[in-house]
Amino acid sequence: MTGVRPRPDVPVVGRSAPLAELAATWHDAVATGGRVMLVAGEAGMGKTTLVGAFADSLGDGADVVTGQCVAFAGEGMPYAAVVQVLREVIRLHGVDDVLGWAGVGGSSLGAVLPELGPDPGAADTQQLRLYEAITLVLEGAARRRPLLVVIEDLHWGDPATWHLLRFLSGAVTDAPLMILATYRDDELHRRHPLRPVLAELARQRRVGRLDLGPLDPDAVADLVTAIAGRSTARAVTAAIVRRGDGVPYLVAELARSAAEGVAMPGTLRDALLARVRGLSEGTQGVLRLASAAGTQFEHELLAEVADVPAAELDVALREAVDAVILVPDETGYRFRHALLHEVVHDELLPGEQARIHGRLADVVAERPELSGARGHDLVHHLFAAHRFEDAFAAALQRATDRATPHHEALALYTRALEVWDLVGEPAKVWGSHADILQGAAATAVWAGQPDRALTLIDAALHETGPGQDPEARARRLVIKAQALSALVRPGALEALEEAVALTSAERPTAVRAKTLEFHAAQLMLIGRYAEARDVADEAIAVATAIEAPAYRGSARTTRAIAVCALGDEERGLAEMQAARADSEVRPRTALRLWINWSDQLTLAGRFAEARDAALAGVEQARAKGLERSHGTMLLGNAAEPMLALGELAEASRLVARGLELSPPHNHLLQLRGLQAWIAVWEDRAAEAEEILVEFCPTIEGRTEQVQFEIALSMVDAWLRLLSPEPDPERAWRTTQRILRSPGRQSPARLWQTAYLSAAAWRARAGRTAAERDLLSAQTAAIPAALVAPTWRPLVAAELTDDATTWRAALDDPAVAAGPAQLRPLAAIRLAESLLRDGDRAAAAELLAEAAGSAGRMGFRVFVRRAEDVLDRAGLAGPRRRSSDPTELTAREREVLARLAEGRSNGEIAAELFISTKTASVHVSNILAKLQVSTRGEAAALAHTRPELLRRANRRQSSLSSVGRNGQS
Repeated sequence: MTGVRPRPDVPVVGRSAPLAELAATWHDAVATGGRVMLVAGEAGMGKTTLVGAFADSLGDGADVVTGQCVAFAGEGMPYAAVVQVLREVIRLHGVDDVLGWAGVGGSSLGAVLPELGPDPGAADTQQLRLYEAITLVLEGAARRRPLLVVIEDLHWGDPATWHLLRFLSGAVTDAPLMILATYRDDELHRRHPLRPVLAELARQRRVGRLDLGPLDPDAVADLVTAIAGRSTARAVTAAIVRRGDGVPYLVAELARSAAEGVAMPGTLRDALLARVRGLSEGTQGVLRLASAAGTQFEHELLAEVADVPAAELDVALREAVDAVILVPDETGYRFRHALLHEVVHDELLPGEQARIHGRLADVVAERPELSGARGHDLVHHLFAAHRFEDAFAAALQRATDRATPHHEALALYTRALEVWDLVGEPAKVWGSHADILQGAAATAVWAGQPDRALTLIDAALHETGPGQDPEARARRLVIKAQALSALVRPGALEALEEAVALTSAERPTAVRAKTLEFHAAQLMLIGRYAEARDVADEAIAVATAIEAPAYRGSARTTRAIAVCALGDEERGLAEMQAARADSEVRPRTALRLWINWSDQLTLAGRFAEARDAALAGVEQARAKGLERSHGTMLLGNAAEPMLALGELAEASRLVARGLELSPPHNHLLQLRGLQAWIAVWEDRAAEAEEILVEFCPTIEGRTEQVQFEIALSMVDAWLRLLSPEPDPERAWRTTQRILRSPGRQSPARLWQTAYLSAAAWRARAGRTAAERDLLSAQTAAIPAALVAPTWRPLVAAELTDDATTWRAALDDPAVAAGPAQLRPLAAIRLAESLLRDGDRAAAAELLAEAAGSAGRMGFRVFVRRAEDVLDRAGLAGPRRRSSDPTELTAREREVLARLAEGRSNGEIAAELFISTKTASVHVSNILAKLQVSTRGEAAALAHTRPELLRRANRRQSSLSSVGRNGQS
């Protein structure tokens, strides 16, 4: 084994089960790809010892790299653990390999490793590119040699490190990589910001958790013996067992004290301080100074701030190392245990602490290469030194640096806002309080915290009173709209309308271009396509006037979408292609184009092109370092046409991949909807129902973003028609709500909705001719769409429901070129019509063919439907006879179910595709087996003994949506 790893400071006893679980997780990581294991326990419970023993157990079969989170001034130092991990990977493999693995995102590593250079990327993509680059580096190193990454003291981490861990838990694929993170669960108060991150991690399938509790008395005795030797008196061992509370670190310190003849301290803190206070005064002073530098620090940094000659410093450090208080590495030292660092730092007097941190700040300002990472230490030391004027300016300078990741920048803005009242003239340093709130809000949007952004921007708007700079207020309203849109909440359009009104129509500016561009996009999202087109035209003109191609490209994309939705798809697709040159100037705009281009191809029925375009977009996202962020929607855009092409297995894989990445809310809606659709096709109705229940308000139309309303409504309608327990009434209501307000919806989706409404009408027992006429009128009013020829014959076939129209639909080339599920569906419906006409041979052939083709593609729901029709028609082959002559056969259960509903023999025969005479024979057999004399008695018995109907009801319910033979 190579690499830096935690060394056990205490012998490992009583931990065989946790070690076995870690070994099993490692085996899974090596065999099938990345795993994350969280190890939780109170201070001193042996987390580091356990991890160190496990790392040693890997021997030469793995590389191990370790990073430790560091707390400064009550906050985690950004990326402290990540910096250590990356430097160890560089030490193992070299800079060239690391940059090669990072690919195009390699420059973003400069955000945490200054020696790799500055980051040239745009601020709105930098953090995501950094996360992607780190993921690729760890995967690359793991593919070279299985890799264990240890991150210690996660409770002291910063939001950026936590979000990176969350990202890694979903992003790491098949590389033999295990990430092992420790944290103190007793440090996590109810509002600790790590708690929600841990909750999200717990939902990831590749994440496990170990909880370390106290050692039992026997294990404590074994530990005392291992440390102090067998000569320890029984009374001393018993006292340690009693006073140690099973906490391994405390037990070890008490045992060492006993072995050295020192009176046993009463608490762990006393035990640790006893070891420190046994050192010389000079060494204790150096340790206090070192504690201000962090749990890990560079020798050169300590030498710069120490007031002792180099020789004396070396002597003090040697003493601390010999006492196993400090552990040396290549260029510096680390405290042997975080608890040691804590108690030493707590010994600093308030004035002493401020003075030392001030000296550290001065050194780091002059020599930033001694900092743990770019600019992090300086800000923390300035705050800890209470030099708020300097800290305020440094925090804002770092927050507005394009290379600063969003989560870190948001934390820096927050610190600056907290000390606003402690700074003499803060507005002269960095603008108004509202400006800082605005910067923090914009950062929160890109950091994926729209709720926080909304709170911040509302505060900024409150401070932007009437008569102040109108464009400043407009900028803030756009940020508010972005936050509301990301949360899929109402109010975004109203904010944008106010913002547009605040900008001058006579003077083109960047603020007006951005405001109009986003206003057009929001109008498009809520289905006001004509207005979206017109506003996009104005945005294009302003962007052209100020030479802002990114705003122009985005506005042109929005205009193209609106043109498609207004019924001119060919022109809209051509306009979107023409927008590519402008869009490519900015990564986010380019990815927006790929997302919408692939979606429009799907709506146009060009499924293979749509799939390929979305996958190409994923590649573009990878090239920009954004595959696992913006790429989540592109994964969904690739999966949707794959469903239409009958590629269910690959579509399911892409959707699962996207969901593992904790996508933003709007991407989550798309991916969960696709997951429900796959569950419907694979005949997993209960799973589809469970998913759709999450989105009832959206399905019911209580959303402004209509694309999600109609997409989820279509899935819901398919489920109600194809479920083993169908509900055609609900499918009718859902589809009719859409068709009665069609103006906000894409014509392509309206055509599919019209078909679903026709199928629901046919399956309803109480359907009327007036409803059929209404649906015919609704269908005729749908604007032109490239997919209309696919759905029009199927609507006609459902409304007519005879063999002629179903044969015409099945043979129509447009239907054949449509979504793959339509052919088996049409074949089953044609077979039912043929059975009613008495052509059993042709029906059997069609049903067998439909079941075979559906099965090959994965549409198990149509396999079941075809088999059910074969069974009802008596074409399913010989049945197994029961050994009990009084037991009802499956066919007799079906007949009894209909008899219990009050059906006549003729009605039963029509539903089961049998003759009236055969139905009469079945009824007679049922009466005899149930030992009753009348149909009414049989029906009453069926209602009191539901087990007689259970199998029949299951089969009947799966067929009720197929359509019953009757008159409108």
